[in-house]
Amino acid sequence: MFLAWNEIKRNKLKFSLIISILIMISYLLFLLSGLANGLINMNTEGINKWNATSVVLNKNANTTLSQSKFDQQLVNDQFKEVAKVRQTGVIASNGDIEENALIYGLEENSFIVPKIVDGTSPSQTNEVAIDQTLHDKGFNIDDTIEFAQSDVEVMITTITESAKYNASGVMFGNMELLSDINPQYKSDEINAAIVKDEKFKKSDLDDSLEVVPINTFIEQLPGYTAQNLTLNFMITFLFIISAAVIGIFLYVITLQKTSLFGVLKAQGFTNGYLAKMVFSQTLILSLIGTVIGLLLTIITGLFLPEEVPIAFNPFTLLLFAIILITVSLLGGIFSVLSIRKVDPLKAIG
Repeated sequence: MFLAWNEIKRNKLKFSLIISILIMISYLLFLLSGLANGLINMNTEGINKWNATSVVLNKNANTTLSQSKFDQQLVNDQFKEVAKVRQTGVIASNGDIEENALIYGLEENSFIVPKIVDGTSPSQTNEVAIDQTLHDKGFNIDDTIEFAQSDVEVMITTITESAKYNASGVMFGNMELLSDINPQYKSDEINAAIVKDEKFKKSDLDDSLEVVPINTFIEQLPGYTAQNLTLNFMITFLFIISAAVIGIFLYVITLQKTSLFGVLKAQGFTNGYLAKMVFSQTLILSLIGTVIGLLLTIITGLFLPEEVPIAFNPFTLLLFAIILITVSLLGGIFSVLSIRKVDPLKAIG
């Protein structure tokens, strides 16, 4: 470690180039991680707050809540904890702002409504709760809301915690309100039943319905899997690129020091000792680059606009930092192998 650090100090420019590349790679890696988490959160925030185990849907709905419809009487006896749900997309306007949103029709005191942040729970058919996402976009308590596809007008009485569903802000009303907004709903028709009960009688379920585990339901959200796979591939390739870049730089530097390694070997330094020096040098460089990249990422996150869906997970950042340092050390293997081949007599000349 002593020799490794002293060489870095004596050749600041050379090693600064390696650190700079590591900073850029780690910075991009951490930003992509935050973007991936942010996009996941945009799609699943509301679903995660249901704390549900499964969703009951029509078998022919292709695991899509908005395409599913069935009679609510079909799920009356099988479940102890169930929230019957109607859902439809709307274009909502308060006169100043127009926004795409989803609106839920629910029974009273449904468990899928998030924690109330401000106001009082809706008690009338013409009253709704909105999540923090819509509030941040300019909708407020006591605003009168109109819908582009309906003559229905409602008043906002409640603001809940953010509960985005598939990147959309949401509203919560009662079943009757959804029938008024979308007359296609029959009196006892719902889109889905959100289930908390883990011991439901699946055998008693009507043949026209299916029970979808909540994780499977999330994975089937439009674009969710493709989006995550794309970002994960990009992150994986960044790890590979990091190992390759560090390996190439260290290998070139090692070749430049062939005569030095020959002298050290002639003085009795073993291959193992020289290998430790190279790995120590790689560890120092990767630590510096990764830490600076992480700090730059955190600073960047503070200044990004709210429209950018980015969310940093401390555990993920730490895990990626460890992986990045590990692959950097793996990149140093080529240098170690080249050191083993150095012949002291030939290196000295």
